[in-house]
Amino acid sequence: MNMDLRQLRYFVGIVEYGSVSRAAEALHVAQPALSQHLKKLEDDLGCQLMLRTPRGVVPTESGRRLAQQAAVILQQVSALRDEVRGLEAAPAGPASVGIPTSLGPLLTVPLALAVRRLYPAVHLRVVEGLSGHMLDWLHSGMVDVALVFGAEGVPGLASEFIAEEYLQLAAPPGDPLAARGAAGVDLAEVLPLPLILPSRPHGVREEVEQAALVARQSPNVILEIDSLEHIKALVAEGVGYTIVSKRVASSGPVGATLVQVPIVNPRIERRISLAHASTRPLSVAAQAVRSLMAARLDELITAGYWREQG
Repeated sequence: MNMDLRQLRYFVGIVEYGSVSRAAEALHVAQPALSQHLKKLEDDLGCQLMLRTPRGVVPTESGRRLAQQAAVILQQVSALRDEVRGLEAAPAGPASVGIPTSLGPLLTVPLALAVRRLYPAVHLRVVEGLSGHMLDWLHSGMVDVALVFGAEGVPGLASEFIAEEYLQLAAPPGDPLAARGAAGVDLAEVLPLPLILPSRPHGVREEVEQAALVARQSPNVILEIDSLEHIKALVAEGVGYTIVSKRVASSGPVGATLVQVPIVNPRIERRISLAHASTRPLSVAAQAVRSLMAARLDELITAGYWREQG
């Protein structure tokens, strides 16, 4: 079997664009030639890699695995090329970043502006999503760098601790639990409440489930919604309670109306880290973007953004 980097790049492009014609246009390759490359790759591997549908093409299970590994290989080759050229070279090329949705408003726009101003030759890709997806994206090579919760000691990751915060109970306006004030509410009292939480693998849900497991209780989850703003809106309407960090509970138009009560005995702590895969060297472009992310996070810490989060 003869498989070269060009074939891998073409195949990853077809998977990314979901269409041979769109991939051909983006890769500046004639569509018949790209189709021929795909057929040859399938013949060489002895399996079908793409399923043809009226709306384009989608990868088979074998195709998804090949695309995932091919993306890692192409990234490693790009990083090696940068390393050989020398770290003193001006950062250029692609760099991808994963940012949890709850931190997007603080980081995405400032990071994009800084990259465009300082490193115009870097092609930045920011992927916002559930915090629970960040680890998978790092391991698969979908992103170079990501902000993750609780990444210390995870095999295959190099992480730098950024900040810590504690989860709070967010209650409807005027809720009697507000009388608890700074004394807080025990976790054992929180878990039986009608809770509205995101589904797994959202970081908050994982942290609540882990705390409940240690407490030998099960959280009373009445609704699962993968949107923190929608969850807060339902809490404000008195549908139930939720568990989030203070920064998330306070943000947005609804945040100011919610009652926040510290969860104690025990507290649910979350640690925020900046991480990348230790098995793949960061390209010069990715290193530059990571440095800008770290600088922005330092600004937030200096400004007291994570101060008194518990």
